[in-house]
Amino acid sequence: AGHLVGAERGPHGRSLAAAAHGERPDHLTRTACEPRQDLVAEARIVRVREETPTVRELELKVGDSGFTFRPGNWVDFFIEGVPKVGGYSMCSIPSELPRLRLAVKRSRHPPAAWCHSAAAVPGTTVHVKVGGQFSWDAASDGAGTSHLLLAAGGIGINPLYSMLQAAVAASREALPELRRISLLYSAARPSELAHRTPIEELAVADDRVRLELRVTRNSEPQEPWSGATGRISTAVLAAALAEAGSPAAETLAYVCGPPAMTDELVAALQGPLAIPKERVRSEKWW
Repeated sequence: AGHLVGAERGPHGRSLAAAAHGERPDHLTRTACEPRQDLVAEARIVRVREETPTVRELELKVGDSGFTFRPGNWVDFFIEGVPKVGGYSMCSIPSELPRLRLAVKRSRHPPAAWCHSAAAVPGTTVHVKVGGQFSWDAASDGAGTSHLLLAAGGIGINPLYSMLQAAVAASREALPELRRISLLYSAARPSELAHRTPIEELAVADDRVRLELRVTRNSEPQEPWSGATGRISTAVLAAALAEAGSPAAETLAYVCGPPAMTDELVAALQGPLAIPKERVRSEKWW
């Protein structure tokens, strides 16, 4: 879990023929058609924190002043002694550089396993290279958008959390048309809602933000939860669109989550919910 998959629809991804046949290509294979910057930057781990029971956040200090990214981008993550390359979206924003934050879901994939091991400690050096088309920023995506809709499943929250932070941090003068930012975010259990506290704080601090947290499988053992349950559905998307009240042509939607969820929500937005195809952007994670 937590590895990048290119989207199958729209300008923000590519076909997954290998995955359709049951194979599991690695990050570099899946993203071979995605744009990448040339710079491979050295970065040093400065802090390690357990974000959820299965997600570890690494805070890095990037050593090259030429390193830059757009909210929503990911990095190729190179670890000395680990042949496989990881692929992880930034959950921080560019204005925090040279500090960079990555939240990595535990899995048996060697880079993720390394991130959750005793080897990933402050002082350790890794290398990172920015890639991806899935992104948002005020200068290029703010004009003509009154509703920014973000729909995340599981570790797919990372790029959308970066976008949310960037949208809230931008001056209102930079985004004069933006009236509503909706974040729909589902995870299996309450304790797996990564970045929950700072997201809730952003929703309280900015009157444009509407937040709906959902829990899909809260059992064995059940955790305390009084919020919404069940997956993000067409009806949930429709309710968020209705609450915002923006014309479809002024809605810009981003979806990031497991492949089946992403396909379903993209189809709903572009189909019955009538959001223009070019205004629905997606990326898949597993």
